[in-house]
Amino acid sequence: MQTAQSSAASYVDPDTLSPETGEPFSKATTARYLVAFVIFAILNCAAFVLNGNTLMPQHLRDIGYSETEATTALGTITSLTAIVGLLSGYIWGAFSDHTRSRFGKRTPWIFAGSIVAGIGLYLLGTFGDVPSLTASYMLNNLGQGAIQTPMFAILADRVPKSVRGTLSAGLGATALGTPVGQFLSSLFLGQPYQNMGFVVGALMIAASGIIPLLILPRERSSKDDGDGKSGAEAAKEALENLLPPKLKGAHDFYKACGGRLLMMASYAMISQYTLYIFENYVGLTVQEAAKAMGTLSAVTFVVSLIGLAVSGPLSDKIKARKTPIAIACVLFIIGTLCPVMFRSVNGVLLYAAFAGLGYGVYIAVDGALNVDVIPEEAQHNRTGGKYIGFGNLANTCGQVLAPATTAMLVAVTGSYYTAFIVSALCALAGVSLILWIKSVK
Repeated sequence: MQTAQSSAASYVDPDTLSPETGEPFSKATTARYLVAFVIFAILNCAAFVLNGNTLMPQHLRDIGYSETEATTALGTITSLTAIVGLLSGYIWGAFSDHTRSRFGKRTPWIFAGSIVAGIGLYLLGTFGDVPSLTASYMLNNLGQGAIQTPMFAILADRVPKSVRGTLSAGLGATALGTPVGQFLSSLFLGQPYQNMGFVVGALMIAASGIIPLLILPRERSSKDDGDGKSGAEAAKEALENLLPPKLKGAHDFYKACGGRLLMMASYAMISQYTLYIFENYVGLTVQEAAKAMGTLSAVTFVVSLIGLAVSGPLSDKIKARKTPIAIACVLFIIGTLCPVMFRSVNGVLLYAAFAGLGYGVYIAVDGALNVDVIPEEAQHNRTGGKYIGFGNLANTCGQVLAPATTAMLVAVTGSYYTAFIVSALCALAGVSLILWIKSVK
């Protein structure tokens, strides 16, 4: 009887206790994680939108590329770069699972990645040819992978399931980072000091990893986590961890990855081209497009904030992840059809309102869903970084497919019309895979 009681006492219930400490989160601890995750998400995404989505496309136009050439060049740069991001996030996540240091598993990667990513974004503003811009953006993505995957792995390593939806909403504040980046873009776009935006973006992305590390409770040391293994044995184990997750026991995990790929592709197909949509689809000048981007960013910020604030905590309360995602899909589809029906600034703003709200609802629970479907053994052993990295790989695949698909459709049809339709179909296919998951409500 005493042995059974001791065993029960040592059991860590992942629903209420931290997998790292075996203790429940206080309100103050939950608040620290939430603030750190929100700062990371907003700064990281805003820097990406400012430099990658807006200033770099305009930079291509400024150095002499035509509309069609700039669209094709942007698709080439972002697609090739995303392949690096696709691989690096997964590799760094797998390696971080086996990192042994007094600073923990994830912290060293986040710190180093912050510096590398910042350098990559800064260099974007210093080059005037596609190969150099591609190399700079690849450097940024190498750093990004080292920030993002370990940061999301914290959700699996340290956060109780009972507050995972709420804190996933903090990581989902990338939905707020998008309009912040768009607003900052409107301040630099078309101005004599436009290239200073690349400096601002570099500082923001570096701060996105470093500031959260200062706010979060210090990660426990992983120096003694090797179970007496030699350095060679630990290195071999880390390399073996690079193999993709086994399908057996991970069917729902792969369904979630497929759904994530399609949902992110649906949103990115349009959101990454909003500047060109204003200029080439609606017919605005650069200055008019900059003004419209400012309005669009305000609309997206408000509706995304509403989606985040409601969806994450609600999913914890009702103990369901799939219902909010189904609602998000409906909003995605309505949003992408608005510019088809209304080829005007207001049509694009309606897209921002509906799709932005849907993105906020979706991204708030996306992180929690992808942690919930990680096999129990990996969650118990705190080796979820590999799965987080693979899930982010699906996310990156969506971002690889999105610009390439949009660029191809525009090149073939000469319009963004077909891209809106394909975006809606991607959302429908993505939510179908997620609703097929059996282990999560």
